[in-house]
Amino acid sequence: MAKEFDPRWMYLLLFIVVGAPLIRPLGLPLPITAPVLALYNKIESLPPGSVVLFEYGVGAASWPEHGPSNIAVLKHLLSKNVKIILISLYTAEGPTLFATKIKPAIASYLEKKTYGVDYVDFGYVTGYETAMAAIAEDMHKALPKDVYGTPVDQIPLMKNVRSARDLALVIATAYCEPYIRQFYTPYGVPVAIMTWGMNAPGYMPYISAGQLCGMVAGIRAAAEYEILIKSPGEASASSDALSLSHLFIVVLIVIGNIQYYLTRRRGGT
Repeated sequence: MAKEFDPRWMYLLLFIVVGAPLIRPLGLPLPITAPVLALYNKIESLPPGSVVLFEYGVGAASWPEHGPSNIAVLKHLLSKNVKIILISLYTAEGPTLFATKIKPAIASYLEKKTYGVDYVDFGYVTGYETAMAAIAEDMHKALPKDVYGTPVDQIPLMKNVRSARDLALVIATAYCEPYIRQFYTPYGVPVAIMTWGMNAPGYMPYISAGQLCGMVAGIRAAAEYEILIKSPGEASASSDALSLSHLFIVVLIVIGNIQYYLTRRRGGT
């Protein structure tokens, strides 16, 4: 009788297959979806000096789907000659996660920029859609001080930025409808969204209608964006681990079927 296979070896191999790309992302190729490419192209087409409002309202619970996309898109923005207004509207956790997770990941990009001139951070602003409406109408009134307590009138970047009419693009986290209502519809400002993967089908009509100029939905889409900017990160690692684990399972199924076929041919059970 053939010696029984110890299943612990299978689990050890699966641990290695999943763990290796999490430690060192492989950057396996992925087809780039249209909404992701649309946002990438939109940022690439921004004229020098354009002002972008970037909403980083990432929560701890939503980090796996929102965090990597925030990092990837911010890296892209910081590699261009544009001005960035940072703010958290969706969740009060945003500034904490920005300081502890996002900022360290983009530190090498921030080193080449000057705070107050190239980018500014206003932290968390309560009110969500009400705050959006106020910001769109009069930023200096709605955002009197930045996260460090500097009056808005003393921030060089904000000198000629008064309302939504001075923005070239709004990129937000979580839900797109409030931004479409407060920035795109009344002011014509292009809006892009970084959202959960499950929201992608429901948001495609906004893409088709031109109300969203791009979308990064979930960690798979974030991995696509990392590929576009040639900077593999957390999303690529997760995507690689998922792809390799699926491949490993397929290989096990094939081996199991071959073993079963050979056993039957030998008359075994």
